[in-house]
Order: sequence, then C-alpha cells, then structure tokens
Amino acid sequence: MPRRDRAELRGQETVLLVDDEPSIRRAGSRLLNRYGYRVVTAEDGPAAIACLENQGNGIDVVITDMVMPNMDARELIELIRGRWPRLPVLLSTGVESGRLGQRDLDLFNGIVPKPYTSEDLLSAVRKALDGRG
Repeated sequence: MPRRDRAELRGQETVLLVDDEPSIRRAGSRLLNRYGYRVVTAEDGPAAIACLENQGNGIDVVITDMVMPNMDARELIELIRGRWPRLPVLLSTGVESGRLGQRDLDLFNGIVPKPYTSEDLLSAVRKALDGRG
C-alpha cells in the first residue's frame, strides 16, 4: 500500500478500541489521540457493548482484538451488527488474514494485523470511516 500523507490520516471521530491487553489499549489510544481522534477503550466484548449503549451514536468506528476473555470478536461483531448495523468494525489480530475464514473476513470492514505500525492502524481507521455509506 502506498504511504499516505500523515495529514490524510488525521480525524476527529470517536474510536472504540477493544483489547484485553492494557498496553495495547494505552498505545493505541495515545497514537489515535495524537492524530485527533477521541478514543474510548474497553477490555472485552461486554464492556464494549456497554460503551456502545452508553455512547449512543457517538462511536464512529470499533477496533477489536480477535481473542479476548468473556466474548471473542466474532460474538462481539454479531451483537454490533444486530444493533448498530452501519457501524464500521475493524479486526485487530495476530492471525494471518490467509488463516481467517471468508466468513470472518466478510464480517469486518478491515483487518489491522498485529503487531501493527502507526500507519497500519491510522490507514485502516481512516479507510473504514471514509468507506462507510
């Protein structure tokens, strides 16, 4: 993928970052904040659903880890699609996309492979936000 101008990666939208690893939540939040995004974090699927319920339509995109305690990404996205069908959801995973099933790939608006670079994350967020219709 060609490198994008850093200014193109900026935004003002609200991102819900869901990951059971506190260090990933902190690093992702810092990066996204630095580029203008407002970030809300959740440590698992049930906490993410609670955030979505509390924020109303204030969340613009969700980034979720694949494997988490209490609820994995597949369960989370099925709940999201049932209640917020137009909300873009990105999957962040260390599993190579070639090892994911087509059903998994079709559920999400994009994949952010772990470990990700700042440009990987910012580009995926911007693409998901710009592509929603």
